[in-house]
Amino acid sequence: MVHRTTRCTRDPRLMSDMGAYRQVQLDATTLAYIDQGCGTPVIFVHGSGPTDLRTWERQIEPFAAHFRVIAYSRRSHYPNPPAGNTASFHSTRMHARDLADLITRLDLGRVHLVGFSFGADIVLRLAADRPELVRTLTLTGPPLLSWLATLPGGHELLKERINAILPAKCAIQQGNLEQGAQIFIDGLMGEGTFNALPASSRARILDNAHLIGAEPAETGAVGTDDITRDEAATIQVPVMLLIGAASPLAFLLVSQELAQHLPNVAYVQISGASHLIHVTHPQTYNAVVMEFLARHRDR
Repeated sequence: MVHRTTRCTRDPRLMSDMGAYRQVQLDATTLAYIDQGCGTPVIFVHGSGPTDLRTWERQIEPFAAHFRVIAYSRRSHYPNPPAGNTASFHSTRMHARDLADLITRLDLGRVHLVGFSFGADIVLRLAADRPELVRTLTLTGPPLLSWLATLPGGHELLKERINAILPAKCAIQQGNLEQGAQIFIDGLMGEGTFNALPASSRARILDNAHLIGAEPAETGAVGTDDITRDEAATIQVPVMLLIGAASPLAFLLVSQELAQHLPNVAYVQISGASHLIHVTHPQTYNAVVMEFLARHRDR
């Protein structure tokens, strides 16, 4: 079935508990998604590891009042079925191809893309590879680990990231999902972050905690499909680059570097926020992003 941008969908089940999902069958996988609102399409792309489309629970309804909103779970993430070998699971090219297929299957035309963390890496890759599908990019804390490794002090930060992931992977492999999830989140974003998250966020993380086992654990295995600086310079669409002022240093360094290479970028720091801006500061996040999208609604 084709879903065109002129159709308006307001399913009360989606607005209340996000408990009903649509599905699209791609060549290699099945993707679950929410499709709500009408008008210019906005696609939300979640981050890596233990997360899924529900991370946008504080954005779906507010944004759907003004746009056609689609939030989907990337392959193998809840509630999608496993999608084969995890060797290429952290390939931005693979996930960008899935995203391009989703856009074309739903006949969305050019879309606004909103990416968080690894999801921001994915939408950057799509913008470089398939610019005809993109209206704007909104990026929050792209890790771009291949870039991080080249920045002053970045290689050490990358090794710290790997060292933080290893015990989490070990716990997951031993079947200790909650322990592994807590180690993973706290190791990347600071001690106590996991327990401070809303209960719904922790539950979502546990539903996907098994995917922590697919995280790359060697410095040479991360960021292999990241866009290059030269590719970043070719992205002509408007970009808003968001970062929490209290984000871990690795994200701050990468965002500052990326801002130097995107030709049409607005760089915005949110005071008092760390990496999970859309979760911990949803009202501020929603207002800033919607103002940006409104300025470029008909681009």
